Amino acid sequence: MDTQLPIPELPKLPKRKRGPKPLPVEDVRLLTVSVRLNPAEIAELDSARKLVQMRRGTYLRSASRGVLPPSIPAINREAWSSLSHVCGNLNQYQAAINEGKATGYPPSVIQELHDQVQRLRKELIFIS
Repeated sequence: MDTQLPIPELPKLPKRKRGPKPLPVEDVRLLTVSVRLNPAEIAELDSARKLVQMRRGTYLRSASRGVLPPSIPAINREAWSSLSHVCGNLNQYQAAINEGKATGYPPSVIQELHDQVQRLRKELIFIS
């Protein structure tokens, strides 16, 4: 005798949406503001926004609210990037010490050095 157990129906889940989570209704941007600029003004806008790596609309919106990020000089960006490699090497060195593959400085010294490099990187960002 062949008895089959009934298969329960699974609830239908909503189709998964890809992309960023939708904004709350009060934060959705529906209004458009147009502005005309001459070539000199657009060049000035572009040079200012490129320093903070923002698109034109995002830059203008942030500027109107007074919340522009500080512009970071190119030399600081280069130093910040180089110091990220130093942090990575310190992490690898610490991991090798923890695994017993290397000996050397006590973990507290490596951690303090890592913290100092991170503080320096943070200062490079906030220098304007």
